Amino acid sequence: MSDFRIITDSSADLTDDMKADLGVDGTIPFYMHIKDETFVDDDALSVPVMIQKMKECTEKMSSSCGSPEVWKDAFIKAKNAFAITLSKNLSGAYSAACAGLGLAMEESDCKGYVFDSQSAVSGETLLTIKLREFINEGLSMQDIIKKAESFILKMKTYFVLDDISNLQKNGRLNYITGTIVQILSIKPICGEKDGKIELFDKVRGAKNVADKMVSMIAKSGRDIDSDDYFVISHCNNLPLAAEIVEKVKAQFNFGKIWIMEMKGLSSFYASDRGICMSF
Repeated sequence: MSDFRIITDSSADLTDDMKADLGVDGTIPFYMHIKDETFVDDDALSVPVMIQKMKECTEKMSSSCGSPEVWKDAFIKAKNAFAITLSKNLSGAYSAACAGLGLAMEESDCKGYVFDSQSAVSGETLLTIKLREFINEGLSMQDIIKKAESFILKMKTYFVLDDISNLQKNGRLNYITGTIVQILSIKPICGEKDGKIELFDKVRGAKNVADKMVSMIAKSGRDIDSDDYFVISHCNNLPLAAEIVEKVKAQFNFGKIWIMEMKGLSSFYASDRGICMSF
């Protein structure tokens, strides 16, 4: 089964080198709509320019996913592939990918499967890394699916934002929760629960953010050992990401750790200085 390739949507913050190493043959872009402009989440996108446009925009902003036809073409090109998408509770990408796989199987002899990551950003990146490991073990397709789906259920994702306005305006965060957070001037520690975004904790003051984020690992109930990996993504906030990583190294025995820069869609919702971590 090592001939299986991987297709992701652009919520996975992967570098070109990682895509080559992990056998990622296709990245299906999201589209971010700000006023009368549409930004494509691909290698040509300037995230700083998009962030500045977001800061200047006072209207509701939105995003959209790639069509089933785009996913179909990616599956046919890859021939045998697993796809990973943003949580189906946050986007239509999972439905589009499933529809695209169905079309591809009708038109060709390709094989495939679509994983709902039940996560986003660093969660998709981590799942891509683990999926490649499962593929390289030489397991059957069904065993790869079983191991990856099991990993999805135990994976944890948490994030902290400086600005929650875009999440709130677009319905990704409960309106009442968002309003309380803004009134009290606190930084929300949010995370994934059943593929949806929930408020898990809160923190006052920037100097306390790193400790609070690291404490979420212990609170998660996960037993961490050298077989576990840690991925953290940031939007224009490498110092905080690095501080969190140093504290994580001091307290936990993760086998590997990655610090990633957020790409378009991740930055669109995390906004400037947002941080997201998964393990």
